[in-house]
Amino acid sequence: MQMSVNYLGLELKNPLIVSASPMSLHTDRCRALEEHGVSAVVMHSLFEEQINAELHEIDHMLFHGKNAFSEALDFFPEGQFENYETENYVNRLRALKSALEIPVIASLNGVSSGGWTRYAKMLEEAGAAALELNLYYPADRAWIAPDQIEAHYLGAIAAVRKETTLPFAVKLAPAFTALPHFLKAAEEAGAAAAVLFNRFYHSDIDLEALEWSRKLYKSSPADFAAALRAVAVCYGQSGLQFCTGGGVTEGTDIVKAVMAGASTVAAATVFYERGEAHAAVMLEAAERWMTEHEYESFDQMRGAISYAKAPNPSALERANYVDLLRQGDELWF
Repeated sequence: MQMSVNYLGLELKNPLIVSASPMSLHTDRCRALEEHGVSAVVMHSLFEEQINAELHEIDHMLFHGKNAFSEALDFFPEGQFENYETENYVNRLRALKSALEIPVIASLNGVSSGGWTRYAKMLEEAGAAALELNLYYPADRAWIAPDQIEAHYLGAIAAVRKETTLPFAVKLAPAFTALPHFLKAAEEAGAAAAVLFNRFYHSDIDLEALEWSRKLYKSSPADFAAALRAVAVCYGQSGLQFCTGGGVTEGTDIVKAVMAGASTVAAATVFYERGEAHAAVMLEAAERWMTEHEYESFDQMRGAISYAKAPNPSALERANYVDLLRQGDELWF
């Protein structure tokens, strides 16, 4: 059985990687995950606000979104970023590289045009095997048009491509009107892969304090289903590779993601819940399924059930939608 895959120019022993999360803060846990089979570790995001709060170019709107990511370490108080500055992140990267044999991918959440390039170059020099650009610009003003936000993303991608030789993926939120079109543009700007999707903190209202509060709900099968469909739709419409993340819990999820078109499958929540040894359980289940169905490699099955295989993807999407709604009460019980 050929389990290895190529992702971001890296030859990985299998598609299962650790997604961006605080897991990267724990060398012992990352080492245990490596021992149980994961093929790479993505570090938690380095947020530009943490290390460059005084930059005049930082758009104030990003402060509405800096705590929105599931891999954020904590709610960053204004002006108090000294505990997570650049040097600490670089030291953590180097510590993981020293302790692990598998690749360590750095994650960057920039804001300013200068910030993206400056810190991408810094992470390359620190020894990151590849980069993950965590793109998020909150669309919370009526005068901000969608094309402005996409132009902001594409400008960041092009700037990073110009300043670093590292291959990188773009990690996106599930909020694009025409995702395949944007991903094609992202490839042309210099991205090599896309991570679908980012998971956010959720907002709630504290009725006693009469203020907003934030909660982090665990990833769910619904998250995985959304990412799975997006990969299946976008596969083959650009040269990008795909990483599917969110709600991945079983070995069969790895198989589903690859058949939809993914090169890698990222997980973190399940390792917190079931322990590092569950990585081996997932990989064994995936290999067993492949053997039973006579697949010799992940490359052989990639994209086998993507929309690229459908003669009329739009008609297929509509037909599935209509057929599902015709089931009536069966949907609810």
